Amino acid sequence: MKKAYLIAAVVIAVAMGFTLWAFSSSMTPYVDIAAARRSETPVQVRGKILHETAYYDMAKGALRFQIQDAKGEKIEVVYHGAKPDAFDTAPETAAHGMVRDGVFISDSLVVKCPSKYEDKNGPYKKAQAAGGSS
Repeated sequence: MKKAYLIAAVVIAVAMGFTLWAFSSSMTPYVDIAAARRSETPVQVRGKILHETAYYDMAKGALRFQIQDAKGEKIEVVYHGAKPDAFDTAPETAAHGMVRDGVFISDSLVVKCPSKYEDKNGPYKKAQAAGGSS
């Protein structure tokens, strides 16, 4: 019976080790644009979407736009895939990918949705101004 417990413990330890390895290798750090330019591995960058630079090429299925990080640095992002629904009103995005030839090639894009609770003219603020309670 002790041999069965030993085998079970080894199997569980190997499974836990593999799970931790897989989890740690799938984590991608958030970096600023300057660090993304230096990186040779995939990273995630956050930034303010510069909507005036946005262009969706329907023929290529590519969304092109620029973002600006907290330090004021800008980079062009190219995302191949469907344009996110909230992209046109989103203030910020987080993009996963790598910089190639000075352009951030993104394989995943998450947009920050504008919140009605942060908007000064949104329904929550109007209700408070009218004497409503939170």
